[in-house]
Amino acid sequence: MNQPSVSSLPALRALLLGLLISISLPRLAAAQTAPDTTRVRYSEETVATPDSSRTTALGQTYSALTRLQIEERVLWKIGLNNYTSDNNFDTGRRYYRYGLYLIYERKLRDDISIMAELSPDFTRYRRVDGLKFRQGFSVRSQLAGRYYYNLNQRIRKGKNASNFSANYLSVALGNGFGRRSHETTYYFYTFSKPFIRADLSAFYGLQRRLGQYGFVDFNVGFSTRLAPRVYDFSPSGTFRIGLALGW
Repeated sequence: MNQPSVSSLPALRALLLGLLISISLPRLAAAQTAPDTTRVRYSEETVATPDSSRTTALGQTYSALTRLQIEERVLWKIGLNNYTSDNNFDTGRRYYRYGLYLIYERKLRDDISIMAELSPDFTRYRRVDGLKFRQGFSVRSQLAGRYYYNLNQRIRKGKNASNFSANYLSVALGNGFGRRSHETTYYFYTFSKPFIRADLSAFYGLQRRLGQYGFVDFNVGFSTRLAPRVYDFSPSGTFRIGLALGW
């Protein structure tokens, strides 16, 4: 067997060193340019954790990022329980109202919204016993402002509060149109003489979403008549349940 000569050993060493360098350099470059997958996963966990004291590399808290991801700015509501019955068995006076109500609510900022409601009503009534029932069509409306005061607290607890699901304080202006209607949004009128009625109300309430397409809204407070004349304050409130669509 032929042995390599002494003079050929330096050349063989140089060749082996060159092969080793050519194999190692691409691996070193790939290791330096590969993304840090561990850090990426950690960032995702930081956003998902309800611990508001932990922040991302951008310095944003969890609650701010969560609200940015899931917040709805507009909510349309269709109420399904728009029914009222008032019966006075002493006089035989009876009054029924039924229909639907359409509500549009929009956020001015994260915790403040404005709300407009339009409620077409079909009415059926008689003033005294023995008279025939009369039927007609009337409309009620409402314009209100809401302050959702515990929005951030609910988000810190990990609850989905950015889709108008929180407790609120509200001031509302209600109106009633139509001679056959006895009501504004928050006030009941004994007789239906005036064509336009109005009330002013202040409320404490809560609104929650029921699944993806439902809502429930309950409030209690005080109302006063504005038209046809200003009158005393009266306790009032509403309970509403229906369908909701937000974006």
